[in-house]
Amino acid sequence: MYRTADELDWEFLSNPGKTAQYRRWFDDPDIGGELRRFASDQDVRVWIKDVPMKEYARAQEGIGNFVPYVRRRFRGADEIVQFFCGADWSVVPESVEGKPNHCLATDGNATRYVCWGKAGVLKDLIWAALNKAIDSPTRPGIVITTRDGETISQNARERHARLANHCGVDLDHLHRSMIDNPDLITDR
Repeated sequence: MYRTADELDWEFLSNPGKTAQYRRWFDDPDIGGELRRFASDQDVRVWIKDVPMKEYARAQEGIGNFVPYVRRRFRGADEIVQFFCGADWSVVPESVEGKPNHCLATDGNATRYVCWGKAGVLKDLIWAALNKAIDSPTRPGIVITTRDGETISQNARERHARLANHCGVDLDHLHRSMIDNPDLITDR
């Protein structure tokens, strides 16, 4: 499924295109056919959409149990932290989580909360950062990410920065490219 999603450039696929692909996976004897041995038709449809495909974007971020199944992904939280905080900063081990994507970053002296995602989830990122701001001595940060084939207008960038500044949160934008997944399981 993830190989097909990669080939279709899933993130840029229209909703009707995604619906058509869900139907093809459901009708595929190797996917839907196998799953229907264990669950009802309705449960199989829901499972395809709500489990592997809901985890697809997180797996591309290097987060979650589905990471070994994506062929290409982003470099991970280290890329975000070093861009946002500087080359001397690193991710605190075991601090990377999702909903929204976030981690703790440290330079050995201080620790900062950093969250990241697309512009479409900015309200979730601001809310998460605000909740951390009231409990942390350091200012949390937000990184709005784009990927190849995606841009954000200068007006939107400025509005993001003004919103974050109004909330007492630092914000920056990062354009990323995907790499071959170093954690890919290839023997399946």
